Amino acid sequence: MVRSMTGFATKSITVPVQDTQVSMVIALKSLNSRFFDATCKLPYPISNLETEFVQLFKSQLLRGYVSFTIHLTTANAFKSKVEPSLPTIAGYMHALDEIKKHFAIEGSISIANVLQLPSVFSVQEEELSTQAKELIFTTTQHLIEQLIVMQTKEGSVLKHDLLARIAVIEQELTIIEKAYLEMIALQKKKVDNAMQELEMDDSKFAETHKSALYVMLDKIDIHEEIVRFKNHLNNLSLELETPRIEKGKRIDFILQELGREINTITAKCSDSSIGTHAINVKVELEKAREQNQNIV
Repeated sequence: MVRSMTGFATKSITVPVQDTQVSMVIALKSLNSRFFDATCKLPYPISNLETEFVQLFKSQLLRGYVSFTIHLTTANAFKSKVEPSLPTIAGYMHALDEIKKHFAIEGSISIANVLQLPSVFSVQEEELSTQAKELIFTTTQHLIEQLIVMQTKEGSVLKHDLLARIAVIEQELTIIEKAYLEMIALQKKKVDNAMQELEMDDSKFAETHKSALYVMLDKIDIHEEIVRFKNHLNNLSLELETPRIEKGKRIDFILQELGREINTITAKCSDSSIGTHAINVKVELEKAREQNQNIV
């Protein structure tokens, strides 16, 4: 199974707060990222649950950038009734009396004067009830499941695309291998002819030239690279079929190894036909890397 890192899910619910019902919209979004990262935007009464939410996302979404938002449709929904801050007001009254005595200021203090002073009222936040907390987490779990369904559907598309890339690469590699066998056979024939001529020459120069011919054949021999490339390509196909959920990084490493092998093949063989088809392989590998950036 292949799973994408992108997805979105949202749901509106109402939770009980004291004697009323509070409406909220819960949204969960995930994007591709090299590692797991989560951002939560929560109302103050729910902010203490952020760590629990992050742990929940990490255990199931595994990788990617996760954005989680809870929006209250009613402002101040968790505010309790307004109460006068009597200690604060008493402090103000005492301070005003001291000012009047010290500076011999006459006059009376009205309720209008008191209301203009800061912090004379206090508003308490209502705590989240156990019932409301359970409802929020149940809804969040449902959103995670919806998100995973969406990720799995997109992952199926990504898998299909990668398999198509692998098929093209296999075709190109078959052409490269055929061209290589023809080229190496031709070069060996040339070397054999040259060696036969050198056999008749007993000079030191002839021995040196023989060694150079063998080195030349070895430098253009890409048999080992082709074998390793096929092995890596087979591992890539197998990885796409494994039940393991986290496979994006493993696929990335395999693609890197494939890139190294095709680069070596290109460097060792100056044959124009092989070079053209090697470039085609590189193009397909680059497309595969782009798709793999979105796999968990």
